[in-house]
Amino acid sequence: MGAIKKILSQRRLPDRELHNSRLFVDLSENVHIHFREIRLMFGVEEFFEFTDIIRESSKEVKKYLAKHPGYKEQEVFDGLMVAGGIKRQTTPLQKSPKPHESKYFPNRLQIELQEESVIDSIHIHFRDYRMVMNFDTFREFVSGMKEALEHLDQFLGENSYKQGEHAFRKVVNQEEWQKEKITFLDRVKHKIKKIFGIYR
Repeated sequence: MGAIKKILSQRRLPDRELHNSRLFVDLSENVHIHFREIRLMFGVEEFFEFTDIIRESSKEVKKYLAKHPGYKEQEVFDGLMVAGGIKRQTTPLQKSPKPHESKYFPNRLQIELQEESVIDSIHIHFRDYRMVMNFDTFREFVSGMKEALEHLDQFLGENSYKQGEHAFRKVVNQEEWQKEKITFLDRVKHKIKKIFGIYR
C-alpha cells in the first residue's frame, strides 16, 4: 500500500477486451504467467520460488479468514502481514541472479506494434512484465503518462521533495535487511496484534 502525495493523472480507460480475462501459465523459452493484460516472465527456479510463496500465502490467508469471518475487503488498510508475516516481507528473493535483478530483461523498456494477426496490437515490455493493449487503450495510457510527467515536473518545480530513507534501498543481504528493518518495537507490536487476534 502506498501513501499518495499527489495524483499526477487519472482517467477512465476503455473496457477490457474479453480475451484479456484469462489466467494461465505457459512454458516456452522461459515460464510465463498470463493474468489479464499482464504477462510475467520467470526463469524456472524463479517461477518455483514465486509459486511456493503464493501456495503458502494462500494457505495462510485462508486460515486467517477462517479465524476472522468478519473481515471485509476495502475496510482494512493497515497491511495485515498474515502471509508469512514480517519474515516473508523482509526476505529478498533467493532464486534470481541477484535479489533485485531478475534472470531475464531486468532493464528493458520496449514498446511494440504487433503484426495484424496478433490479437493485441500494442505490447509494452517493462523489465520482465508485458502489458498488452489495443489502440484506444494505448492512446489513453500514453496521454495519461504525458499528463503525469507534466504535473510531476510542475510539482517538483514548485515544491521541495526529498525521498525518505528506507533500509532496503541500501542492502540486499537478508540478514542485514532483517536486522535493520525489524526493530524490537516491531516485534512487540507484532506480538500484541497476535495476542488480540489481529494476526492469525
